[in-house]
Amino acid sequence: MKEIIKQLEYITSRGYSHFNVFSDWLDLMIYALMSNDEEYFGVVRKYKNDRKAGEREIDFFANAFGLLMRKMKESNDELLGEIYMNWNMSNKYNCQFFTPKHIASFIAQIAEPKTGMISEPCCGSGVMLIEVCKLMSFDGLDNSLFIAQDIDSTCVKMCALNMTFFNLNAYIICGNTLLMNDYQRVFQTGRSYLGGSIRELSQDEIEIIKPNLEEQITWTATKKINQLTLF
Repeated sequence: MKEIIKQLEYITSRGYSHFNVFSDWLDLMIYALMSNDEEYFGVVRKYKNDRKAGEREIDFFANAFGLLMRKMKESNDELLGEIYMNWNMSNKYNCQFFTPKHIASFIAQIAEPKTGMISEPCCGSGVMLIEVCKLMSFDGLDNSLFIAQDIDSTCVKMCALNMTFFNLNAYIICGNTLLMNDYQRVFQTGRSYLGGSIRELSQDEIEIIKPNLEEQITWTATKKINQLTLF
């Protein structure tokens, strides 16, 4: 993780903000996976990239992506959320604290997931959903749909990437779970034998899927509130 942060810090050392560099890194990975050249190069043009190959900002972004893939393959763990927290990116003033991985793993074991629709209305980087998917069978994952939502757009992008990296069928929604019809942006990831895919839904597509998603998200959010009240 330190190696990845080091690559991003090469960029921030040239006068770019931590927040913008991290957010742009997420966008570059998403647009690369979507083969969206127009948006990808729109992000690239934010940076000077005026040094020789290997020392340009885009080279450090690419190095960080490559290291992320290697480290995730070695650990089989979600790392974007850890980088986000360890690089002091989290918004503590809005009470943004991610669930520690060992607690997410413990909760997943209690839930004993098998198959079906699995929802996380405050997803963060998606660590809870990832720990759940690790306990499911191959067939169970083939026949399951993960639904994630968060009010923070950076968290939504991290979660969308993680759902892609872990090859899951999922919808990742940017919006306030406590408000109906708050669908600012929706990503869809798909599971396949060739690896995960990602795309962003149009507004027309969002309107079609919204009723089914809202029913599941509202039920899960209510259940969580009731659990908190019990404690």
